[in-house]
Amino acid sequence: MLLRGCLAAGKHLRTPAFLRTSCSSFGSVIYAQRHRALFTTDAVDPLSRVRNIGIIAHIDAGKTTTTERMLHYAGFTRTIGDVDDGDTIMDYLPAERERGITIQSAAITFGWRDHQLHLIDTPGHVDFTVEVERAMRVLDGAVTIIDAVSGVQAQTKTVWTQASRYQIPRIIFVNKMDRDGANWRKSVRDIEAKLSARPLVLMIPEYTGGERLEGGTLESWLDVVAMERVVFDIRADNTGATVRREKLVAGNGASFQAAADAREQLVEALAEIDQHIVDVFLGDDVDGDHLRLPTAELRAAIRRATLSSQASPVLLGASFRNIGVQPLLDAIIDYLPAPTDRPLPLALSPASSPTQLSKTDSEDSKQAHLDPSGKLVAFAFKVIVDQQRGPMVFVRVYSGTLDSRMTLVNGTRGGVKERATKLLQMYADTPEEISSIACGHIGVVLGLKQTKTGDTLLHPQHSSLSRSIKSGSKKHSKMMAGVSDTTEQPAIGLQLHGIDVPPPVFFCAVEADSPQDVRPLNEALANMTLEDPSLHISHDDETGQTLLSGMGELHLEVVRDRMLKDMKINASFGQMRVSYREMAGQEATAEFVYAKDIANKAVKAAMRVTVSPIADAEACADSNSVDVDVPESLGMDESGSQREAVLAAITEGIRSALYRGTLLGFPVTHTAIRVSDVQYFGEDLSTTAAYRACASQAFFQALKLSNPVLLEPIARTTILCPESHIGSVLSDLNGARKGRVLSLDDSDAECLDSTNATKVLVAEVPLSTMVGYSSSLRSLTAGSATFTMEVTGFGPMAAQQQQLVLKESLGYC
Repeated sequence: MLLRGCLAAGKHLRTPAFLRTSCSSFGSVIYAQRHRALFTTDAVDPLSRVRNIGIIAHIDAGKTTTTERMLHYAGFTRTIGDVDDGDTIMDYLPAERERGITIQSAAITFGWRDHQLHLIDTPGHVDFTVEVERAMRVLDGAVTIIDAVSGVQAQTKTVWTQASRYQIPRIIFVNKMDRDGANWRKSVRDIEAKLSARPLVLMIPEYTGGERLEGGTLESWLDVVAMERVVFDIRADNTGATVRREKLVAGNGASFQAAADAREQLVEALAEIDQHIVDVFLGDDVDGDHLRLPTAELRAAIRRATLSSQASPVLLGASFRNIGVQPLLDAIIDYLPAPTDRPLPLALSPASSPTQLSKTDSEDSKQAHLDPSGKLVAFAFKVIVDQQRGPMVFVRVYSGTLDSRMTLVNGTRGGVKERATKLLQMYADTPEEISSIACGHIGVVLGLKQTKTGDTLLHPQHSSLSRSIKSGSKKHSKMMAGVSDTTEQPAIGLQLHGIDVPPPVFFCAVEADSPQDVRPLNEALANMTLEDPSLHISHDDETGQTLLSGMGELHLEVVRDRMLKDMKINASFGQMRVSYREMAGQEATAEFVYAKDIANKAVKAAMRVTVSPIADAEACADSNSVDVDVPESLGMDESGSQREAVLAAITEGIRSALYRGTLLGFPVTHTAIRVSDVQYFGEDLSTTAAYRACASQAFFQALKLSNPVLLEPIARTTILCPESHIGSVLSDLNGARKGRVLSLDDSDAECLDSTNATKVLVAEVPLSTMVGYSSSLRSLTAGSATFTMEVTGFGPMAAQQQQLVLKESLGYC
């Protein structure tokens, strides 16, 4: 009798841990789930049994669908959630269920094979890339899902690059193998060609003439590591919970030979990067026979290759048909790292020198110890504002233990002390209160009012903190009591590497409907920007408008819908517009004397500022150079500390002025600034505040004299279009949208209609012309084309176009 999963009544079980057990029956191995002890962080498994993983992929590749199956097979849910029905665990926001896409990354904890998994399901749309970025920052491993029909897509490459930047080991799951046109060989080729990765194919599909799945004849998989046939009996149990494994023998004919050939290729691929497997392969026990290589040795070699990011295991499945998810969970346990397998996280010491968290104990060391029994070092990677609970700060603990009611020092905010009033373990949107968060684990902290995404939280007695912070100065006592301090404090103590947030490219005006709605609107905007660091709020002094900036049209649409529908804010949103940049048009110099009475005290400073454009205006990053020349003998003290203070004040004044240009108030980029002829009028007159203000105003004057120009964001656009419509699409891009076509190739996707092949068109297009392009493309191609878009940098705008933009924005030019 087959073992079946024993699930508790009710759809959602909040603190489960289930074991996969196996038994033999007529030469087959049966997978089943059985209820065991519940996981709680009060009795945490050792770190070697913890996996912090994320699901990353292009939009609609099946991330949430796969995650829902994982939760079901682990015993977390009684029934399987469906994206189309809007009843998934992970997509709990109304906007997510309405649109059928993931917008906000969600974390959940569950058990599998006596291990504890902290899983983060991430969005696949390019507008929500920052959600992927901050999840990557705390992950130890990732599962990359690829559509077997479409292969590696644009956002797949983006998230793969993000994971590579953090050196995160990955396994690859080729999903939708049940679909017409699915081609796993093409997907493997894509992995090599487009991701520049080394795939390790661990299973291959086995086809027969049976009609097992809609649109295909997929019968079972061949596990080339264990040399077994894996059969998902979805006819007897359509949930896919019953998985049968059968040992392959020479009598299996073509199936045995196909698995043997694939195993040989796997061993050869591993031999190129792992010397130990070569030694075992050539040993007396194996004697060069791929089939005699022990399964345990092969799995160990795959794990070593994965942890070193030299290769990525490739598995196959069809999540929507409930096929292939249990072997994927097994692969997560077998091949992805525990926290102890990962390199020590990059940090900055108090001396601001990049270093790694060290395990060595040195009296002079200002670095944290990656030690469960050491002093606390935690990283805040996400904030959600709950109406009842307030800010919910998601943290990853890298050292020590975070206990409930513990006092924490926020080193990123200048040593602000806050108390963790409660600790939670999150199951998507369902919390469970816990007593502590152990080293290597992910949890949620309540009670932190001033902590933001990217902050480092330290134990008050951490060795990298100064005595003044440990003893609790009056300043920090005020902060702890809730007294706001508008001055940005410098970071202190050990600082974990933060999160890179790309600049916004779209913006719109937002205005309260009545004076009574101003305060709720401001509170809602503050909460939204606290949750989403890619959102920016600014105020236009000339028009008095509040401007909301984001990563794309969909991003701002979701924010608008959440504020109007979920938060019930009475406000009006203006038309979506593109966020430009400003740049010096030519070299110009301004000499400026700043002389004012501030608080009945005269101050005075003078200097010369020269601005000039940087030639490479099409560089990807917003780049400026600031060169400040302060004479060493200018009435300063002998120690040079006063000169350094003046230098810092001038630099700060220039940097702050770069945030707002003189044409339309957009940030200034690709501009070189040189400060010279700095004059000193005595200690009483020439204060650092005077130099800071003088530098800002001198820069504005120089920028105005340089005939500044506007730079517009350039989007690299990839369009998949049937050949019959390519002429219309090209005409539209080259004409009204002023695009520049980079390439036009045949798609390597399997096309069912050979008379109308799919073309891949890649072009660089000004982002301002792409507003509303989705509707236009559907109209041009009868809904048969798709596109992805990514901002790659800023390029110069034609003079005529600049005049039109200025007239549209200002009403004159």
